[in-house]
Amino acid sequence: MDLSRTRLVAFVSQALPLAGLGLPIVIYLPPFYAEELGLGLTAVGTIFMITRFFDVAIDPVFGLLADRFGTRFGRRKPWIALSIPILAISVWMVFLPPASVGGGWLLAWLLVLYVGWTFATISIVAWSAELATDYDARTRLQGAYQAALMVGLIAVLAVPAVYESLGFHAMREKMRGVGLFIVALLVPTFLWAVMAVPEVKVVERAHVGWREIVASLTGSRALRRLLLADLMIGLSSGVSGSLVVFVIRDGLQLGARSGVLMLVYFVVGCLAIPFWVRMGGRGEKHTTLAWAQLFSVFLLPVFFLVGPGDFWMALAALVLFGLPYASHRFLMKAMMADIVDEDQARTGRMQAGVYFSLFAMTEKIGLAVAVGVTYALLDLVAFKPGASNTPAAIDGLLAVFVVLPAALHVATAAILWRFPLGRERQRELRRAIETAS
Repeated sequence: MDLSRTRLVAFVSQALPLAGLGLPIVIYLPPFYAEELGLGLTAVGTIFMITRFFDVAIDPVFGLLADRFGTRFGRRKPWIALSIPILAISVWMVFLPPASVGGGWLLAWLLVLYVGWTFATISIVAWSAELATDYDARTRLQGAYQAALMVGLIAVLAVPAVYESLGFHAMREKMRGVGLFIVALLVPTFLWAVMAVPEVKVVERAHVGWREIVASLTGSRALRRLLLADLMIGLSSGVSGSLVVFVIRDGLQLGARSGVLMLVYFVVGCLAIPFWVRMGGRGEKHTTLAWAQLFSVFLLPVFFLVGPGDFWMALAALVLFGLPYASHRFLMKAMMADIVDEDQARTGRMQAGVYFSLFAMTEKIGLAVAVGVTYALLDLVAFKPGASNTPAAIDGLLAVFVVLPAALHVATAAILWRFPLGRERQRELRRAIETAS
């Protein structure tokens, strides 16, 4: 369907609070609970690991459930509406905790939070596949949604800085600000989308058996390639994300300016989204993404040229590094929506929830594996975070930061280069779906 500008803005506004949730859970909450609330590194690390595995496990279960059971209000919007109180209450409890809490309290509320997170995120991406059915319209919709995610990400990064400027330096005060920021955005944006954006009526076959669903999933060459590419990107993003603070602070000796450099990195990534949308419209989405991956390969070695304390050279390197940051985050979602068309043409069922739940799993697995592998490699090169390191250890840090992601980017480009579902094939599938309905 054609979305008006108002409806498009209403739909993508849901990304603002979700972006505010994603980053603080990884960066701010673990040290807050481990240090300020006194739960300890081991206990907090174990709790966050358990809840992350829980998050991965429930994605496909929910995807199947949401696809198979609709209501008179639709299949996507009821779950998004249900996620509002779940997320609002759990965010309040996690970011604005009582003065004294235990590990069981944190574990319980994080599990609740991830249930709401799954209800919202899987429903939104599945809904997006149904709202935009044209090959290029999907790129534009996903690009707009990713831009909103980046705006939310930048905004939530600014909250602790604003609190510090007002004289509130305690982590508890900063987390209070982040939590209030998320809840204040969550309720109005989700309600606006649910009320303003219609669901698309999907005509389907009455029943598709489990064997047919599994056969469709395992028989899709496009799905296998996209999930493998997503896993590779999850690994490369995990390596880069887990090391970039160490590289800026210890490798480049710019710790005092790391906040500014990271903010510039995300702003550049946001500003580059229209360029990648335009490139995807001129060519094929998969070739555009492959070129973005190769671009990353050629720019990563620039970090070897940055001298200790050289802020301007580090800034230039991060500007280049940020240019392709968001490309895969929306192009791959648009490609997955095309694969959903392939499945619908084959089975007669719209199963976007299942497909996007698999997509969510692979990146999360890649991110989780990357941290373990990366930290093991840091031990191998004798790098010690926050300590005085030898030149050899710093060189080892930079080598891991550059070489491992570069190899993964090359692998991703190779996987995507011969992706079997392009513009013409997707339009053939849409004609077949519309004729059948």
